[in-house]
Amino acid sequence: MLEFSKPEISDICKLRPYIQNGNTRVCNNTVGSIFMWRDYFSTEFSLFGDDDNAGVIFKVKSKHNDIDTMFSLPLGGDYIAGIEAVNEYCRDQNIPACYYALTENDLEPLRSIYTNHETFSDDDWGDYVYSASDLVNLAGRKYSGKRNHLNQFKSDNPDYIFEEITSDNLNEVRDFYDRVSRDVIFTSKTASEDHDKTLEVLANYEAYAPLGGLLRTRGSVVAFSAGDIIGDMLFVHIEKADTNYRGCYQTINNEFAKHFVSDDILFINREEDEGDPGLRFSKKSYHPIEITRKYIFFVVR
Repeated sequence: MLEFSKPEISDICKLRPYIQNGNTRVCNNTVGSIFMWRDYFSTEFSLFGDDDNAGVIFKVKSKHNDIDTMFSLPLGGDYIAGIEAVNEYCRDQNIPACYYALTENDLEPLRSIYTNHETFSDDDWGDYVYSASDLVNLAGRKYSGKRNHLNQFKSDNPDYIFEEITSDNLNEVRDFYDRVSRDVIFTSKTASEDHDKTLEVLANYEAYAPLGGLLRTRGSVVAFSAGDIIGDMLFVHIEKADTNYRGCYQTINNEFAKHFVSDDILFINREEDEGDPGLRFSKKSYHPIEITRKYIFFVVR
């Protein structure tokens, strides 16, 4: 039977191969998202299967009033074995099986397994997915505004450079984020959690091992970003910039994409807007090719 435990930072190395093998299309099933939001969602994990075909299943506390506990789809391992393990656990705990962060393609296999079920989704939690080439090139009229911001930053900061984050410059990134966030008043629980976990990532950078890059001008760090790659998709988990520098956000966005997008990377996932009007406006302004609707699948007993 599944035995769940709280994931610690020391578990990242152990769980990363299963997560990477999950070939996910949603940010919820990436190392960065799982661990950065593990306290907010009271996340736990359990391995299943044997050594030759093992996988991991995550369990979270739901934010929906009618549901208490939800499960990820199996990441890695045998899909059917993972679903059967969830069913066995739910029977033992006398709770209904419920799965979260599902795409349209994820629903059909579950519908063939469970007879009675309901599905629902929330517009606030859709993933903004972009063509990687669009964010790299910013070509065409629709990106003229972004190019203007980018050109303004380059004009104001002709000496700017983009660097990968390494042990040599990590302390500078920490000092930068401490400076720009010190006087910020976080008005929502999600914003506060994002801040706390950004600090955690920077304090445990080697364990998280994200793809990271910084923007520097006049010798000082003015922005940084961090993410993961799974399959043909680059996921952006963190993006912070000093707004005193005009065009700084647009420049770190573009430079991060240019640096980490290869021929194998077709899409960039910039995660949800969480219902925040400012985030929604910003994410839509980059013209996503899709806002991936994510579903909760609830088994009716």
